[in-house]
Amino acid sequence: MSQGEVVVGVDVAARKPSVAVVLRCGRTARVEGWFEADARHKEGLLALLDWVAAHRPAVVAIDAPQWFNRRLLPESRLRVCDWELRRRGLPLYQVPARGEELPPWMAVGFALYRGLQRRGFERPEDGGLPASFGRAPAVLEVSPHASFEALLREARVTQAVVADRRLPRKTTGEGALLRLRLLRLARLEWDWWTRYLDHDAIDALGAAATAWRYLQGTAGSVGDAAEGLLWLPVTREFLKEHLPPRGGRSARR
Repeated sequence: MSQGEVVVGVDVAARKPSVAVVLRCGRTARVEGWFEADARHKEGLLALLDWVAAHRPAVVAIDAPQWFNRRLLPESRLRVCDWELRRRGLPLYQVPARGEELPPWMAVGFALYRGLQRRGFERPEDGGLPASFGRAPAVLEVSPHASFEALLREARVTQAVVADRRLPRKTTGEGALLRLRLLRLARLEWDWWTRYLDHDAIDALGAAATAWRYLQGTAGSVGDAAEGLLWLPVTREFLKEHLPPRGGRSARR
């Protein structure tokens, strides 16, 4: 196996354990391990943080908001990154403003970000380079649903082998199989028998795939850098051309 860089993807949960996966990246990205922990509790949160840090990843991608709604869009309660995705038909959960109550799973995500930042991980600047280029290891906010929609569009454009126009729900067998196929097309590798891949594990893989694309310099972000960026496994140019806002061929700000 290639001894390349390592990235981690985390699917955050509150009513059940959060799921993390680590990929060893080279010409392909191969699963090297899984970890589950109930991060609602201090012991579980610390165990998850220690597991992530022990792998010394260059990039960690987390399926949870990293910032409160700072209201940079005065006419909307959405963060800019959420607004950018919703206008492309990619729904997201509403992120509360500072001082409002957080849903439990979002609170877990905020705790993970704080813990990683204390361990030296930093949110990257727009256009920043990952740790392999001498910078601090990066922690990214991602949305696996949006990532899989982007990978589906990429597969239709570049592979011409995926007929599906929209993703089925991830809790269906059809939705799970299509997501796994997209991950294989994106050159992720894993042993089928090492773990039961439920939709939480698949979301963790989707997060890790976006982290790998960021490491390669082929991920793109949406949002406002002053508020926070959300990362997708395709470039901004690809988004503008193949996932434009509804009613237009390119994004307008």
